[in-house]
Amino acid sequence: MSRPLFVSTLLAGGIALGGLVFLAPAQASAGGFTKVTPSTLKYEGVRYWRKKASEAKLGSVGQKMTPMAGKNYFQKEQDAPDGIYDVTIDARTTITSANANSWGVSAGASNVQGGVTHTGEYKGTITAYKMRIDLGNKRGDLRYETNRHVGHLAALKNEGKGARMVSAVWILVAGDESKDECYSGDLKVTNGVWKVSTTASGCSSNSWTIAPGSIVAYEMVKVDKWDDEEITTKPTCPSGYSIYETRSSPATPMDRCKKVTYENVGVECKLLVTDKSKNWYVSAKNGRDVCKSKKGKPNKEVKCSKSGYDYVVQSGKDTCRKAKDSYKDPVCPAGYDYDKKSTGNGGTDQCHLRGINSFKPDSQDGF
Repeated sequence: MSRPLFVSTLLAGGIALGGLVFLAPAQASAGGFTKVTPSTLKYEGVRYWRKKASEAKLGSVGQKMTPMAGKNYFQKEQDAPDGIYDVTIDARTTITSANANSWGVSAGASNVQGGVTHTGEYKGTITAYKMRIDLGNKRGDLRYETNRHVGHLAALKNEGKGARMVSAVWILVAGDESKDECYSGDLKVTNGVWKVSTTASGCSSNSWTIAPGSIVAYEMVKVDKWDDEEITTKPTCPSGYSIYETRSSPATPMDRCKKVTYENVGVECKLLVTDKSKNWYVSAKNGRDVCKSKKGKPNKEVKCSKSGYDYVVQSGKDTCRKAKDSYKDPVCPAGYDYDKKSTGNGGTDQCHLRGINSFKPDSQDGF
């Protein structure tokens, strides 16, 4: 069962930017937050971006916008591919209804009550969760999966120096699950709608739909270092060209792929010029075929009907064949560069991906 995961916002001292109602500025701390304004949220000394938070979906690629007037923000260009990133809960803090009211926030639904809409003011606990994708290089991490999904990687490269990805978001949840694992799991994105599916036990639901209005802050990261050989793999042969040949001479440095086809011709009797062909015929047998006489003469040998062919003994009537080699170049996966001068991997050519070596959070300025 999938349930909506959100807290609706009301204009009770809130500030609306880009269609999203933001929390009104507050100087007093609430939960672990020490500062909340329309442009920033501060938690344990770290500031998070707020402007256009409804577009800041986990794993998405976009551009850091730096307008002449106003605060910087994330402009989304592409959602994350479906199901590649793992989401974990990195931090949490609770907010009382009094805090929520002072910020102009009122919970519209409670997940622990099955998504039942409240017609009056919600008086329960509001929990802020920091959902994040680890920046590392294991399955499910931002670096690992982005490097292996070339369309998403290409989108990041296309954004140039201003390219950013969303690695974490703060969301507000009405009510509270018994453990953080309930909101951790696989990130699913379909037509811009994102969900977190969990296998944790003891949760009121196994799938949470993240409503854009519940995203109140986000973390942007940028590529700290690119690596021209972040991923190295061996080229592959096109379909039908199954034989990979390694070459390394200066004249022919590039490896090649070979396909062998055969032209077949029949066998015939090996006769003397004095023999009449109409009196002889090829007889199939186990082993090499023989030529038999219709007049009772001793058997003769058989041969290929054309020169330059190899005799092939086979079950039934033998045949003769001549091999014909054809070649094609090996290919690399999309987005990889072909290296025909590689000296590694036993001299075999290699495919190199210019990928992400490391990320770092965006600088703490421009809020």
